[in-house]
Order: sequence, then C-alpha cells, then structure tokens
Amino acid sequence: MRTRPATRDDLRAVVDLFRAYDVAFRGRPDTDETDFTDDWDAPGFDWEASTLVLEDQGEVVGYACAIEEYADAMTPLHRTELLPRLFAWVEQHPGQLEHYVPDPDGDRNALMAARGWVDARRFWRMRIELDQETPAPAWPDGVEVRDFERGPDDRAVHQLITTSFREIGGQHERTFEEWSRFLLDTERFDPSLYLVALADGEVVGAALSQPMGEDYGFVRQLAVAPSQRGRGLGLALLHECFRRHRARGFPATVLGVDAGNPTGALRLYEKAGMTIAEQFTRWDRPAQSVGS
Repeated sequence: MRTRPATRDDLRAVVDLFRAYDVAFRGRPDTDETDFTDDWDAPGFDWEASTLVLEDQGEVVGYACAIEEYADAMTPLHRTELLPRLFAWVEQHPGQLEHYVPDPDGDRNALMAARGWVDARRFWRMRIELDQETPAPAWPDGVEVRDFERGPDDRAVHQLITTSFREIGGQHERTFEEWSRFLLDTERFDPSLYLVALADGEVVGAALSQPMGEDYGFVRQLAVAPSQRGRGLGLALLHECFRRHRARGFPATVLGVDAGNPTGALRLYEKAGMTIAEQFTRWDRPAQSVGS
C-alpha cells in the first residue's frame, strides 16, 4: 500500500469514490469535479499538507483531506477498513476540524465517536421540486433587488452574511479572504444567481446560490439584516431563487440549515414549501485534542 499526496491526475478517481458513497448513503450522486478543483486549483494550494491518497497496485483506494476547518476521508465501499488509517492522518492536523456524516451511514458515525470526535451539531438538507410554477416574489416596500456586482458588493455582502451567521453560533467564521475564495473565486460563481437586496442604498439581504451541475440549484447562503426581518424579505428572496433556478432548468432547489438555528430559518423554509430531504451530524475534532 503506497501513501502519497493527491495530484490533479487523481481527480476522476477521487470523484468516483465520493459519488459511489453518495449513491449508497444519500440516494443520488451529489459530488462533481468542482467540489475538489476549487481547492486544488487555488494559488499556493499545499498538496502535501492538505491531501493524502492510498494507492494499491496503482488503484486509488483512499483519499483524505484537511483544508481549513473541513476534513473528509473516502474509500471504496468494500474497503472501509482503511478509514481509520485515513482519519489518523487527518487528526495530525492542528486546529479544529469538522466532518459531516449522513444519518444512514451508521458505521461512519460510530467510527467518529470511537475516535473521540464530538457530536457537535445537526444539519438538514432541505429541498423543493420545481416541477410547478413558483410564487412570484413579493418584495417589501422600499427594497430593490438586483444581481450581485463583483467588487462593489463583495465586502458589504460578506459583512451581512458574517453578522447573520454569528447569531446562529457554532459556525466557522470566514474571513473576507476565505469567504471570497469559497463564494466568489469558484467555477460555480454566477452573478445572476447571487441576489442582493438594498434599501436606501444599503445591502439588507442576500441569497447566494450556485448550480450543482444540472441536478439542482443550491442556496449557499441566505441572510436578511435585522432591520428588515419580519417583512417577508427572506421569503421573497427564496421565491426569486426558485424562479431563477426553474428558468435555468434545474429540477429542484436545495439548501442546508443548522437544526439548532435560533432565527426561525426552518419555519421560513417550510413556509416556502421546502421539506427535509437529508439529515447529517457534524463531528468536530477540537483543536486541543489532536488524535493519534
């Protein structure tokens, strides 16, 4: 068994590992090349520090990564005995790490607990099928909505998102540079799917969604300023996302929500017609508890 950092040549093999896992435990493929290339192609990406490949007779039989706070590990479905080896490598990295596991994968959830990771939070994937006409957005008086403008909107939208997510708690707070790399410097960035709401020239709402292949539109981030809450702006932004996704031919809109979100987000999404499609546990490896 050979261990080495990943290379760009491993992309197809790594994607195939994750897609097979998606089908087995999530019911459909949910991974594509962009999920990896956004990180791998970033300037200065450290392959040796951030990735590990297990290779058996020329076949990729394991992949692990530790990129910022995000950690993952994958093997073929018939080689899960290699997972402890991959997580042992992951656990050598300093800083807090997060790993998400879908509920149906009881073995992996048990492995994370056995390795001393903390069952930190629950997350839901919510979904709405777009097979019927969606409601027209009802914008509050005094609010205008337009496409995201790269440059002028960058910092204002980041500040709105950061402030809103801080209310939820338990989230990794991204610096402007991290957020830009995640939301703006990605192949998925499309300003016509990034909605910005303004009142008196100030950014008071945002809904940032991305195409996930041709499978669905994914609302990465949704936020409304406290001054505009209770006026229907969040619902209107969702309806506009649905409308634009349907116009693009996406069969569905999907988003993720922290099950402990205290802002009433779940009620909003249910009011918009979304339902819980998947449930995940976020396992945390605290910074002070480096594994062995």
